[in-house]
Amino acid sequence: SGKCSPSSGQSLEPLLKTLKDLTGPDTCVLCCYEQRTMGNNPEIERRYFELLQVDFELEKIPLDKHDEEFRSADIHILNIHRKPTVGWF
Repeated sequence: SGKCSPSSGQSLEPLLKTLKDLTGPDTCVLCCYEQRTMGNNPEIERRYFELLQVDFELEKIPLDKHDEEFRSADIHILNIHRKPTVGWF
């Protein structure tokens, strides 16, 4: 089928291309996600972060910095920045 969904992993490349197209040297992306452990989700998550780190630097926000009311061990927040490239001033 032509289905494109996060659970199939087919949406990873378009998502990464969009992030790359919309970010510059001074852009900060905050990424918040709930870690999923069922089905093929762990493999898709691993692949996403592997591909993301080609062009981006990731900084995990420690759990003690999350909002007290909403923090949970399976909720992750990342600060994402583009890696410097030649030609950016």
